[in-house]
Amino acid sequence: MKRKINLKHWKNYVKNLSIRRKMVASLVFCVIIPIILLGILTTSRVLHLSEQNLYEIQMSQMAKSGKDIENMYELVAREAATLAGDKAIQDLAADRATVMDYKNAAKKMVDAAEKIDYCSTITLSKEGIVLFQRGPLYMNEEEDTAYTRQIEQEKATYLWRPEHPVTFKKGIITSVQNQISYYTTVMKELTLQNQGVLSIHINASEFLGQLVPNQEENRVFDIIIADSRGNTLVSREKNKGLARLCWETYMGSKGNGESGYFPIRADNGTFIVLFTKCGSSGLYLFQIERKLSFYNTQILFIIAAVLLCIIFGVVYGMIQNHTIIKPLQHLSIRIDTVKSGILEKKDYKVARDEIGHVESGFENMVAHINELINQVYMQTIKTQEAEREALLAKMNPHFLYNSLEAIHWLAIRNKDYEVSEQLEALGDVYRHILRNGEGIISIQDDMEFIDNYLFLLDFQMGDRVAFISDIPEEVYGYKIPKLITQPLIENAIQHGLKNVSEGGKVKIRIRKVSSGIDIIVIDNGVGCDAKRLNHILEKKDSKEAFALRNINERVHLRYGGGYGVKIFSKKGYGTFVRIRMGMEDAL
Repeated sequence: MKRKINLKHWKNYVKNLSIRRKMVASLVFCVIIPIILLGILTTSRVLHLSEQNLYEIQMSQMAKSGKDIENMYELVAREAATLAGDKAIQDLAADRATVMDYKNAAKKMVDAAEKIDYCSTITLSKEGIVLFQRGPLYMNEEEDTAYTRQIEQEKATYLWRPEHPVTFKKGIITSVQNQISYYTTVMKELTLQNQGVLSIHINASEFLGQLVPNQEENRVFDIIIADSRGNTLVSREKNKGLARLCWETYMGSKGNGESGYFPIRADNGTFIVLFTKCGSSGLYLFQIERKLSFYNTQILFIIAAVLLCIIFGVVYGMIQNHTIIKPLQHLSIRIDTVKSGILEKKDYKVARDEIGHVESGFENMVAHINELINQVYMQTIKTQEAEREALLAKMNPHFLYNSLEAIHWLAIRNKDYEVSEQLEALGDVYRHILRNGEGIISIQDDMEFIDNYLFLLDFQMGDRVAFISDIPEEVYGYKIPKLITQPLIENAIQHGLKNVSEGGKVKIRIRKVSSGIDIIVIDNGVGCDAKRLNHILEKKDSKEAFALRNINERVHLRYGGGYGVKIFSKKGYGTFVRIRMGMEDAL
């Protein structure tokens, strides 16, 4: 119990150490001390170095080669299974393929051949006759029936064929190359009966030369890859007697060993055989070397190497302390500062690496969070005010709209068409205002609403005021906030042209500019104090110019502070009101 408590105490102690202390402790206990101990052990054994040391180094290289062979084995088996299960290839084997099946089968065979290193060709055969093949080379139109028959008679679902000569033709040029081949069955989809054989042929010499290391002519005598029954799959020297001797000695001395080495004595001398099992593939790699003498490593060299490693560890620790630990400590202090509630960006010099990027990103994030908090606060207040105003203005709009429709049809029945037209326009205006869930509409929809609104104003104003629309079709597809143009027209009538007897004009103009969309309403009325109105627009708590302030705040909230309402006017000469908004394409 006491031991468990002490272990937990040490875990908590290490966990709570600063990153600098963790770095120093890791460097001392995981680098410097192990290297010193390794140097002492190596020095004590330096005079007793034997062939085991060199062969163990070579065994790591053999293990890598074994892994490469295992990967090749699995890749070939996987690609063969994929091709054998492909419908196009099954149709080829069943002699019911279409042109598209040939194209698909060719593409998949070529893709598989490109994935498999040193692949010469992939063939589909039946009863020894090659039906279809693709790859860098093309073989004769016949397979060895001694192997394909085993697959077709369902004695085996797949098998490897040892190294054997294969004749390839390219035009009139014929070449013979040694191949190792993998055969698998192509089965009918539902009955699982064999209907052909798929084979993958791999260049033996290229495969052996690229995958197996240490093929120095003055030391390596032979290299052999054998299956789990001792059958030689591929060999450099093609010495069957030596290969059989290696397998028998391995089975007699090592049994199921994964890797190692052992000596053998043959007619032409004594050899050392290094072996490794190639993972789950069931293959074995043997490397037969002539027995050599070994030289002892100098003790001074070992000591110098240990000292060099210690110096390297110290220098490495200093570099890590300067480039990683100090910036992280500074970042930790800044995080604590921000957690305390001080959301203030600090400008300081940072490195141009990942940690520097994190530091600068953190400072930018702090500034952005501070800005977002302010924006959310203001938007919350405005949303609450808007909700309150919406509740006050809420009523049963559909009753009024339906009443207008009823009066409209009553006017038509009484053949009072002028009243009917006005009621229809008023109904369309009211319907546009009541459309729920559409805070943003296209300019085209807004102008249809404005046309109905102007139609009603024409009846009110008569010949006193003329309405002019200057809206090019190129802007119809852009989106703008709903009910943003009508208040400007209403202001122009109510405040600018209310008392005019004739000659009044209101012009509505919409233009696309580089920074967005401009909606402009111009009247030739009495004018106003533009400076005062522009000042009112900037005041948040003003009760004047409600409609203009509402439009200005809606535009600010959607597009940012660079957009909004601007008023130009001179008393006695009329008023020019412009709303500038961001450009939004219609859905």
